[in-house]
Amino acid sequence: MLHLGGSTQVEKWRDGRMIGDRPCIGSATPMPALVATTWTLTGHSRVAHIYIDPHRLAQAAERTDGPRAEPALLDVFAEPDEMATTLVSLMLAQSAARVLDRLAHDEVRLLFARHPLRHHTAGRPLAGATARVTLTAASLRRLLEHIDAGLAGELRLAEVAARALLSQDHFVRAFKAFVGQTPHHYVLARRIAHAPTLLERRTLPVGAVARAAGFRGARHFAAAFRRSIGASPSAWRAERRH
Repeated sequence: MLHLGGSTQVEKWRDGRMIGDRPCIGSATPMPALVATTWTLTGHSRVAHIYIDPHRLAQAAERTDGPRAEPALLDVFAEPDEMATTLVSLMLAQSAARVLDRLAHDEVRLLFARHPLRHHTAGRPLAGATARVTLTAASLRRLLEHIDAGLAGELRLAEVAARALLSQDHFVRAFKAFVGQTPHHYVLARRIAHAPTLLERRTLPVGAVARAAGFRGARHFAAAFRRSIGASPSAWRAERRH
């Protein structure tokens, strides 16, 4: 649970004992599965709840750091967490603007599964070899060709990572190391780069251009295009026409 704003008159109780009170804005409270707690709130508070499957958390622990002693969330209260605040704010802003596509959602979800392991868990990574993060030039070339061929469709992180024979976590890190961008940002840039060619076909409505370039709809396309090009697709097309 992340405290985003509003009243900080909040108490957390467990087994009749108060664990903590008065969280600061931007603090995060991990809540382990099957641990019953009671919360008392005075006044309006704005919070975000992020739910992570314990099985997925265990998988993320193994893939991120190798074997780990007691990969369990700590039952603490209101720890300052700038990273979680940034991730939640980004996700909420993208959702409000309707620009959170499937690939972006996959990457954010992966970050959320990895983040608490580094900040809110008991135990430390055990010594030993960790999984190798490998992506050859040949496999990268094939992946980029596959991405370009599938820009109009719905690309998912799991499917692209499977083609590289890597876990999603290792694939994102390897891809960023080779390309300099996360898969989502790379795909978004490729779709934006492809859009002007489609816009020059004046018989295609902007909505059809959006779908052909791989965006969820005209609004999603317009927001991403304006952010990258500095003008709306319609304005860009009109300027080119003149």
